[in-house]
Amino acid sequence: MVVFVITQICLFWFLFQYRSTGKRKAYFLPHNNTIEKVWTIIPAIVLTVLVVFGFFTWQEITNSTDGKGESSINIDVTGHQFAWEFRYPGADGKLGRKDYHLTDANNILGVDFKDKNSFDDLKADTLVLPVNKSIRLNIFAQDVIHSVYMPHFRVQLNAVPGLPTFFRFTPTITTEEMRIRTGDSKFEYLLYCNKICGMAHYNMQRVVRVVSASEYSAWLATQKPYLTDGMKKELKMATTQEKKNLSQNRLALNN
Repeated sequence: MVVFVITQICLFWFLFQYRSTGKRKAYFLPHNNTIEKVWTIIPAIVLTVLVVFGFFTWQEITNSTDGKGESSINIDVTGHQFAWEFRYPGADGKLGRKDYHLTDANNILGVDFKDKNSFDDLKADTLVLPVNKSIRLNIFAQDVIHSVYMPHFRVQLNAVPGLPTFFRFTPTITTEEMRIRTGDSKFEYLLYCNKICGMAHYNMQRVVRVVSASEYSAWLATQKPYLTDGMKKELKMATTQEKKNLSQNRLALNN
């Protein structure tokens, strides 16, 4: 911001100071080694500093492993036209695998229930986060490119079909604290899609709520499992069919 203000002041001052008056000619400077060095070396140093700081920040955000004594909460955020779907780990603290081949009307995220970690996964309509806790958002898209955008958290990352991405951050101010600071009793953090992804793009947003650790645990206990009765019936039918096919194959081999 400081550099921007200084350069804009200089820009308009030079435009005014050296405007054409009809009484003087512009001075043509064909070459000057000193000027060339100055406007090459100084920007190079500034950009190098920015790149180095940006590199370490990016490494921190995209670090795939937790540090010592740190355990991030893994939350799946999946975008599709035109909504966000949230999946939380259950009591085991682990999210089960996903396979897009398994996606259907009941299993909209394609969760693979051959992975035992999937059985207690939870679904949610609101992205609830415990304050001062490391959060890792696992970001997916099912159709076109979307973008997870939470401006208050300085979080933005594309959701790309076929290319899972993730973003790690730590919320530090609860929703209630923000309501007090802003003087708005109805304040809510929001998650938007920041890619124009179709006709109903404008409606693709969800509430993000930052709460205390105890409130988070209480909220988590009220969430419904992703494994619904409809999916249980499908799984039972599939398992029965698999057993039937296995029995037929054994019979065929014996014959």
